[in-house]
Amino acid sequence: MPQLPAVSVCIPASPDLEGLAEDLEFALDSLVVQRFLDYEVVITDDTRSGEVEALVRTYDFGGRMRYFRNPQPLDVPLNWDEAVRLSRAPLVKMLLPQDRFAHPDALARFVRMMEEAPEAVMGIAGTTHEDGTKGPVPEPDLVAALRRQPERLLRENPVGPLSTTIYRRVPPLDYDPRLTLRADVDFYMRALRLNPRLAWVEEPLIVLGPPIERRVDAGRDVRETVLMLEKALMQVRDDEDTARYLWRLMRDHKVRNTRQLARLAEPAPSVLAYFEHLFAHPPRGERRGILALLTGRR
Repeated sequence: MPQLPAVSVCIPASPDLEGLAEDLEFALDSLVVQRFLDYEVVITDDTRSGEVEALVRTYDFGGRMRYFRNPQPLDVPLNWDEAVRLSRAPLVKMLLPQDRFAHPDALARFVRMMEEAPEAVMGIAGTTHEDGTKGPVPEPDLVAALRRQPERLLRENPVGPLSTTIYRRVPPLDYDPRLTLRADVDFYMRALRLNPRLAWVEEPLIVLGPPIERRVDAGRDVRETVLMLEKALMQVRDDEDTARYLWRLMRDHKVRNTRQLARLAEPAPSVLAYFEHLFAHPPRGERRGILALLTGRR
């Protein structure tokens, strides 16, 4: 029986990324020069044009590449799940097509980070942007805060996109198919709730490309937030920072009461009761927001 690779580099190709083939070429170029060779690359292709497959076939990964075109487009996040499902290694390194490894030893550093923290379920690394500016960096205070309260991911994403992470296949986790905008942070939150141990390096190992521009409507933003809140309600019920974040989100989307919220999000009864209290008792310092809700002024 052939030995499994140490890490699977999973690249889910999505047609909603403008200039996908060009960006994917940069990502593959950054992978083919990696000095660490104990990996497989798994590409799941949601596109219909054949452009991605034609590009992929020009690369020689020495038998380490496995390409799959999805019979029907799966979309985010099911295409992410498909790439992971088809991979085989104990470590999963997601690499979104618009991103790339920062240098030839970046993959080795990701793997070593997890080897040095065998108890960690996930590792995160620093990033830069294409223009050289600093991206998300996992600083010690932030990592400690995430370990104490993974549910803070409900109100912010200090980790960054999937490309910043590496994680263990066990315990098995998938991406919530009901989510699009928040599928990544919801995954981080659930992983860290199962195991709050987190490995990290501040060194930039990933160069982030431009994010995918998706039209965000109030309904989707509110629905996805409510779905995440359902999973974390017991932990954040009395958390003032979370209450303040949710109050401002409702204010920004002009959701004034639980009737409007129920039409947008169909929350569970426990979540509806939480918001009923929140609308009646705004967080300290946010009471001026009542006027904004009632008049539409900011």
